[in-house]
Amino acid sequence: MLLVDYSRRWCRELQQLLNHNKSQYVIGECVHSAPAALTALSEQQFAIVVVFTERCDTAGLWLCHHIRKTSDIPILLLGGRDHYRLVRKALAYQVNDYLSGPVRPSDLLNSLLGMQNRLSSEPVKPSLPSKTPTPIPIYGKAMNSSHVIRLVKAYIRDHLGEEITLRKISDMLHFNCAYLGQKFKLEENMSFTDYLLQQRMEKAMQLLSSTSLRIYEIAVEVGYKDIDWFYKKFKSYTGSSPNAYRRQKTHTA
Repeated sequence: MLLVDYSRRWCRELQQLLNHNKSQYVIGECVHSAPAALTALSEQQFAIVVVFTERCDTAGLWLCHHIRKTSDIPILLLGGRDHYRLVRKALAYQVNDYLSGPVRPSDLLNSLLGMQNRLSSEPVKPSLPSKTPTPIPIYGKAMNSSHVIRLVKAYIRDHLGEEITLRKISDMLHFNCAYLGQKFKLEENMSFTDYLLQQRMEKAMQLLSSTSLRIYEIAVEVGYKDIDWFYKKFKSYTGSSPNAYRRQKTHTA
């Protein structure tokens, strides 16, 4: 692999992790800047590029963008912020996986293993477009549907207190609304509406059991301006009212 380590401290730690877990990956070269990475890619063959950005999100994304102009080599972007705008850009540049910081070793190893399995079944051809399943166009590029759904879920998580509709997200990503809804259900085994309800109710349950926020404050926090509608949806989802749920959790804590 080519490791691009903007922090200048990840190389040894990553190599020890790979050795300890008997990974088939080895660090072929470690560089600390985008120009050095592009030079290395032009001079050598690598199976994968791992970019550890830490606080250098913009530089890491710039590098991914320029790599994609000439190559479809797998890219793993590590250590960036868990922010919708950054994740969206990473996916638009066809980054194969994005792990926000702090990076857990288990997540990193699982990501590398998944890429290793794909590489073993299909050789890397840097100068040719890759054959990816169920491509979806975005800004003239092609992305796996799983990447798109991950982006939709990230948006829901970051905007839970706002008005969220599939139409709104579809327009933002330039997708057909019905098509995106079908892809979401296929990937998650539930509809977009059911997933949104689940996320709102789970967040409400967490706030009821771990904070002293008033019920109407929690309702607003999870996207409900109508308190009566929130009560109805919460009781339908959990079988008890918000107040009863909080009392139950308080007594069992």
